[in-house]
Amino acid sequence: MPYAVTFLALRSAFLMLSSLLLAAPAAAVPAIEGYADDAAMADQLEAIAQSPLATLTSLGTTAGGRDIPLLTLGTGDKDAKPGLLILGNVEGESLLGSELAVRLAQRLVDTAETDTEAGGLLDRATVYLIPRPTPDASAAFFQSPHAEPHGNLRPVDDDHDGEMDENGPADLNGDGWITMMRVEDPTGTWMPHPDDPRVMIEADPKRGEKGRYLLYPESRDTDGDEQYGEDPPGGVEFNRNFPFAYPYFERGAGPHQVSEPETQAVADFAFAHPNLFAVFAFTDHDNLMHPWKPGDGSKGRIKTAVLAEDADYFNHLAKQYQEIHGGKDAPERSSEKGAFTPWTYFHFGRWSVGTRGWWIPKVDAEPKENDEPKDENTPKRDQDKRGRDALAALRWFDREKIAGFVNWTPIEHPGFPDRRVEVGGFKPFLQRNPPARLLPELAEKHATYVCRLIEQFPKLQVRETKAERLGAGVWRVTATVANPGYLPSVSAMGEISTWPQPLQIEIELPEGASLLTGHRRVRLPRLTGSGGSAEQSWLIRAASDAKPEVRIHAWSPSVGSASAVVTMKERE
Repeated sequence: MPYAVTFLALRSAFLMLSSLLLAAPAAAVPAIEGYADDAAMADQLEAIAQSPLATLTSLGTTAGGRDIPLLTLGTGDKDAKPGLLILGNVEGESLLGSELAVRLAQRLVDTAETDTEAGGLLDRATVYLIPRPTPDASAAFFQSPHAEPHGNLRPVDDDHDGEMDENGPADLNGDGWITMMRVEDPTGTWMPHPDDPRVMIEADPKRGEKGRYLLYPESRDTDGDEQYGEDPPGGVEFNRNFPFAYPYFERGAGPHQVSEPETQAVADFAFAHPNLFAVFAFTDHDNLMHPWKPGDGSKGRIKTAVLAEDADYFNHLAKQYQEIHGGKDAPERSSEKGAFTPWTYFHFGRWSVGTRGWWIPKVDAEPKENDEPKDENTPKRDQDKRGRDALAALRWFDREKIAGFVNWTPIEHPGFPDRRVEVGGFKPFLQRNPPARLLPELAEKHATYVCRLIEQFPKLQVRETKAERLGAGVWRVTATVANPGYLPSVSAMGEISTWPQPLQIEIELPEGASLLTGHRRVRLPRLTGSGGSAEQSWLIRAASDAKPEVRIHAWSPSVGSASAVVTMKERE
């Protein structure tokens, strides 16, 4: 009996230990060498924070216990100056964004410490950087087997069977990568691409095509529902959890808007900093290579398209980015549903721009030997776009000698006995993140753009001041507030959302003087860029012994401030 008890206890302990070992992801090298994990990034941020221009703090921790660092760059009272918020990898699988955010921060600090002009930018504005707003999702980049994340670590019942995260990916061929598996089946809808059988496309019956394969994520049917990889671990996606066009009940959206520690931390930070003027994010919702266009969505009460008054400014910012970056043929931007960049414009009311930062450049196919030369009268061949991006990616991988694709290899699969099953496809992360050797140049380009963006912030000037004597101790004091900067003091959408605090102007009266009309502090209208202005006048009565000066002060947290002193030269 004691032996039986001991055996059962040992067996129970062994099974518990085995389950823990299987549940814990094995440590691995990064999916791409040269990228920083959380510990390495923390060291990099600590090194930058040694500069007197930088401060490193935390916005909190995620459900997985990972820190959400915040790096603040600037001089003096940083929160009292116009601010630019930069977010790194808004999508968890795009580690490029966090790499570029940290590297451009280092570049801004280094340049400001040695270059007077560059240092002036950090005197004028504050740069807030959240380099890795999705640390739990980003951790998959450094875990084996490598699989692109589906969100953070919140358990989610994706297949609505009452269980959570019970049927995720499995490394069936043991190569350390989670790719795809194709199963030969007469009812399948997928077929190899005629130009490259590695690429799978959906068959088109209108073209006389017939599918040959079923396509699944590399996985097993662990819950016995004859589905494969339909309920992987996690989670909620950062870029689908914001209120703008929130995709209720859709995969990755979360139980409600801003439900996650990551999105709450960023949103709380934004609302706690009224000095934020603009937001720059590394994201698939790219409006720098594909600028927003006005449309019917800008006419209704609820705005869903960029306002015409703002569109030209966005086009200008996009054109500058394209010139600095130099890239072409960028992928179309992702869905707006729950996305961060449109939320910061349409709801938070700030100028908001986003970019992928990098994408696989277009590589044209080599002409085939039997291709006939074409002249301008030759009709274009089939304009089939299926698999076009995948074919271009394979050509680029081949040119760069990058092993970015796992060739289709037969395996034995318990779910498909006596059927041909092959595992293969693109390796995770490699289509989204460039080789590390490209990072310095990309960081330099984006640091240049960030500086250009700050240079175009609005500026306030109080000018054309005058004091007119009207008699009986009464004076009319007039001042004009102008904006010689490129961007308006607030976007037209910001005026509608009312979140950015408006411009104000205030007159400070000398002792013994009194205001006869209006209010000492007055709200100013939106100042357009490149010289937009507004005039304000007051009638005051000054006692004969009052100080012959009044001070006029104009300000907004997100624009800055300017002052002027007006002297009442003639006195009664």
